Amino acid sequence: MRKNRGRPGSRNPYRPERVLIDVRSLDDSLTRKVLAKLGDVPRDIIRNPGEKKAALAEIKNAPDPLSAGKKILWLTVQRGKFVKACPCTPGYVGCNYVTINLNLQCPLDCSYCILQGYLSEPWVTLYTNIKDLWSELDEFLDRRKGRYLRVGTGELGDSLALDHLTGLSAEFFSYFRRRPEVDFELKTKTVNIDCLLEIEPPKNAVVSWSLNTEAMAQAEESGAPSVARRLKAARALAARGYRLGFHFDPLIRHYGWKRGYAAVISALFKNVPASRIAWISLGALRFPHSLKKVIEERFPKTHILSGEFVLGKDRKLRYFRPERNDLFETVAWLIKRTGEGANVPLYLCMESPELWRDVMGWTPKGKRSVQESLSLRR
Repeated sequence: MRKNRGRPGSRNPYRPERVLIDVRSLDDSLTRKVLAKLGDVPRDIIRNPGEKKAALAEIKNAPDPLSAGKKILWLTVQRGKFVKACPCTPGYVGCNYVTINLNLQCPLDCSYCILQGYLSEPWVTLYTNIKDLWSELDEFLDRRKGRYLRVGTGELGDSLALDHLTGLSAEFFSYFRRRPEVDFELKTKTVNIDCLLEIEPPKNAVVSWSLNTEAMAQAEESGAPSVARRLKAARALAARGYRLGFHFDPLIRHYGWKRGYAAVISALFKNVPASRIAWISLGALRFPHSLKKVIEERFPKTHILSGEFVLGKDRKLRYFRPERNDLFETVAWLIKRTGEGANVPLYLCMESPELWRDVMGWTPKGKRSVQESLSLRR
């Protein structure tokens, strides 16, 4: 196997096979920038709803529409809201996160990804009316002036998967330098960090990686870099002065999971100084019942569904409570057992107050109390 030498940034970054351009996006500067980067990639202008419907029908007739859709980039305008409070999940503790929905769908193809059953359009979408985003952010944040907030992209698509085409990380950082009360987070599974290495990191910027065991990354995260490559990229950004975050979500019970998570956590602290880590989150595998059939059809060799699941308060399938406790307690202990991880802020994603009490030793009073606990490390 050839080793990845030199800079730890992107290798084989996303390049669609076709670009569809909403006629309303044609004059946007981001559209022109992306098209210039893509050179001779075939592109079509979509001038009316009928043409869009025909393009969608073509994709949906493919043997695997979701895989076919990942090869197409759809440039369009956001007519709804860019900025929204994270919906979290009913009946469980939230963290008051604010999401920026700038791109939808992901070029990677993880077996457990909830987007498979959540988004109605299979192609990778990028909204190009960026001027509207800045105006909306100004209005949203001005109404909450003086209040600590965590704001991030990456809820409905990978934050950095398109950055080599858009360069939007630099624009986001330029904007949030003027908003020191806000922590701005980019979430990724990629190593597409070349643009970030050229930028002086804002003090309130956090670049986060989703991590799993190497076995799960190889078996269930198709198209994603290895965990070792993600940590190499994280190490490069830490050396550049960035604050980092890590999300062990979803934690998955599988053969050798305790050894696997111990190995990843050990590698994490060998690569990244704890002083550079803004937070680590833990979340257990969970999914709507409707997604189970999609996973079985698209990933017939997967083993993530082989355990026993129970319907939670949010109508999602989850591990039984004792199994979730075991997962969280083990991984939290692995993080906290060394001096390096003892003081790193840790929180649970979409879990019950009872499990918070068992694992974390305290029960959040609400979304803001989780958020306030993370602000203490700033």
